[in-house]
Amino acid sequence: MTEARFWQIVGESVGNGADQLSQAAALRAALDRLTPQEIEAFAGVFDELMRRSYRWDLWGAGFVLEGGMSDDGFEYFRRWLISRGEAAFDKVSADPDSLVDIIPDDHDGEFEFEEFRYVADEAWAKKTGRDPATMPNRARPYSTDPAGTPFTEDPAALKKRYPKLWARFGAD
Repeated sequence: MTEARFWQIVGESVGNGADQLSQAAALRAALDRLTPQEIEAFAGVFDELMRRSYRWDLWGAGFVLEGGMSDDGFEYFRRWLISRGEAAFDKVSADPDSLVDIIPDDHDGEFEFEEFRYVADEAWAKKTGRDPATMPNRARPYSTDPAGTPFTEDPAALKKRYPKLWARFGAD
């Protein structure tokens, strides 16, 4: 599966509902139409995007957005970012402070989407009758530390590094 096909499937799921339950259901329906090998490839692209987004600058942006962010929270935040689609992922990857631009003013939902990662596992298990933990090529480890320059939790430093996010979500 190409990355373009992955993004097409994700994009269609975004368009099928404003809430995460609706999006997960739409993604599940799309993956149910694929072969086990295609689902494996979809999961592989997802895992690669998770590795690519394991960066300090993205973690810092999420930290400002949420007012703090644990390791697990950062994992679920990156899942949420991927679930927003290719344009959002690319924009925020290029400029983490632009995260503010993809969040509607009236957004009252979460910035984490833990379930998004499990949809492919469940679809694959349903097709194969096997435990999702046995899916080939899943969950290759990340590097020990995120890429890039670590952020500091100092409010003045965060305000400087993420001025647009800080203006909207910062704790001033």
